[in-house]
Amino acid sequence: MVNIRKANKRDLKEYLKLKEKSLDEYSKLIEEKIKFVKRYIIKEFNNAISKKNEVLLLIEENNKPKGYLLGVLAITPYYKDAYMGDLFIYRNDRKKGYATALIKKFIDICSKKSIKKYRLGVNIKNKDALRLYKKLGFKIIRYEMEKKKWKN
Repeated sequence: MVNIRKANKRDLKEYLKLKEKSLDEYSKLIEEKIKFVKRYIIKEFNNAISKKNEVLLLIEENNKPKGYLLGVLAITPYYKDAYMGDLFIYRNDRKKGYATALIKKFIDICSKKSIKKYRLGVNIKNKDALRLYKKLGFKIIRYEMEKKKWKN
C-alpha cells in the first residue's frame, strides 16, 4: 500500500539516507561532487518540518521509503506560488508513479491555500525528470545559465 505523508521528527534517519543517495546521484549527473554535510541536511529537515511555508513529503510503500518532495510555499500580498525545490525517488523505484503521486499531493496541499502557480528547477541533463514534468503540464519559461571559471 502506497502512503504519502508529511515528514515528522521520527523521519530524520530515513531522510538522511534518502538525501545522501539523492546528492550522490545528482553529483553523477552534473559530474561534480556535492559534499554531504550532515548538519546542513539536519537543518534543512528541521526547517521543513517546522516552518509553515515548507513542506516535506515522504512516499512509502508497505512502510518502505521510496522518495521525497521538498517544497516551499510563497504567499505574499502580491502573489501566491509554490516551488518544488527537491524531488527524489530511489532509482529502483522509478517509473512506478511515485514522483507523480508526490507532485499531485503537493499541489493538493497548495491548492487548499489558494495557490495556483507551481514552479520547479530541473537540470537540463535530467531527461527523465524533464519528460515527467512536461507530461504533467509544466512548461519551460526561462533559461538559467552559469559559468564556473573565468578564462581570459
